[in-house]
Amino acid sequence: MICPKCSSDTRVIDSRPHEDDSGVIRRRRECVACGHRFVTQEGTINIAGMRAKRRRAQAAYLARLDPAVKAARVAASNLRRDAKTEAGETGRPLVEVLRAWNLPPAASSSQRSPA
Repeated sequence: MICPKCSSDTRVIDSRPHEDDSGVIRRRRECVACGHRFVTQEGTINIAGMRAKRRRAQAAYLARLDPAVKAARVAASNLRRDAKTEAGETGRPLVEVLRAWNLPPAASSSQRSPA
């Protein structure tokens, strides 16, 4: 962490859990350069809770989705899976198989929108 006065590196003098919240750590710090002392409170992130929240939101979205759209997505997924299988069996590139089947090329992970 950097010093709020001189922006130099600091060191931790004391570290202990917060009195009220077990997810927060209270640290006393001292600047190596200017000697300024200050206190920081650092919290932890509940990753499991964030993942559960995202799964619930995704399930709610899929529940609202039109059945025809769901069926189209499943069909497209199955076609892509079959194209990958054919590309592996024949030794042809996947892009070539997709083009022969009149399917759009697979989007790379950088082109996909975040889910």
